[in-house]
Amino acid sequence: MTAPTFGPYLFFIHGRTSAFLSIALVLALLPCAGLPARCDEGSALLPPTALSSDDFDRINASAHGLAGEKASGDAPWESTQEWKDYAQKLDSNWNYLERIRLNAMKSWSSSELGGIRDQTSTVFYPFSGPDALYADTLFPDSKVLLMAGLEPVGTMPDLAKLQQDGKLAPYLAQVKTSLFTILIASFFKTKDMKTDFNNNLVDGLMPAMIVFLAREGYDINGIQYVSLDHDGKLHPHGESSGAPGVQITYGDGRTLLYFQTNLSDDGQNENPGYVRLMHRLAPGITYLKAASYLLYEDYFSTIRNAILDDSIAVVQDDSGIPFKDFKPAQWDVIPYGNYTGPINLFKDKNQPDLADFYKNTPHAPLTFGSGYKFSASVSSLIVAKKK
Repeated sequence: MTAPTFGPYLFFIHGRTSAFLSIALVLALLPCAGLPARCDEGSALLPPTALSSDDFDRINASAHGLAGEKASGDAPWESTQEWKDYAQKLDSNWNYLERIRLNAMKSWSSSELGGIRDQTSTVFYPFSGPDALYADTLFPDSKVLLMAGLEPVGTMPDLAKLQQDGKLAPYLAQVKTSLFTILIASFFKTKDMKTDFNNNLVDGLMPAMIVFLAREGYDINGIQYVSLDHDGKLHPHGESSGAPGVQITYGDGRTLLYFQTNLSDDGQNENPGYVRLMHRLAPGITYLKAASYLLYEDYFSTIRNAILDDSIAVVQDDSGIPFKDFKPAQWDVIPYGNYTGPINLFKDKNQPDLADFYKNTPHAPLTFGSGYKFSASVSSLIVAKKK
């Protein structure tokens, strides 16, 4: 992949310098002094690079094409039967998704999450894969969305070049296949992502993330390939051996960060950059959906503790953090929907204490499905708010 070029990124501190007191004062006031340390989101990110007019038009034309939408100008692929069929199928699936899930999620978020959304503009979404869609639906006013998965970032496709090379039809077919589960259900299957997003046509998660952003009406303002070092700092691609990732700027000053990183304890011991970046961006809201119940395991304690430490709230289905870890002295937990236990694949992750909590606590229904049990009648979410 080709990485963009960055100019110098310098900070200047003005004022009189007078021995130890002024040094101590500077260290106390700098939000990023020391590690790990909290800092404002701007200083934790790389400065965005401005796209040329031609690059902006090319990238956003391809983004709309991938999203099954017509570009603002004439795009050559729009006259092909392959793209017309792809756009028609994506429209059909998207309309279904909006009708049964997205519209209800937006209404629910507005009424139930408004208070916590006002407290922070940062959203943590570990175990996300490319699912920018559900995070944006629940947190439409976020400024920074921090995502992670095991799959590679991949490259932004140029649909005109794919058409020229005779690869447009198979590329669109692969993207359609990779999006099927999340558009019909509400999640990506981990085992499918290994092949759907890592093959000779689609080399990573970028196309899916771009589809979601374009469908939600955002312009793509910049795509910067980055790496995440041990200290939780971002570097331009090629300047560090840290976890590979991408920083996508879109809409009105919003940023999506995705990193290919192992969130197990072994993975974070090898490179703790993700949890340290969480700490630099904190406080945030954590969103967990279809997370394979990994946070139940002792060998995911590092990321679990980071979530509990750095979140003002956690919005999750039952596959996220075990209910027992939300200690009543520290958290207020509000249940929604119906807890009916895990699907058979994860039947050993049943939570009797969560079942008792639902039984003994008044709770409102969910009007949409979320997670592995994606029918509204058997779906559950909890909103845990830190006291």
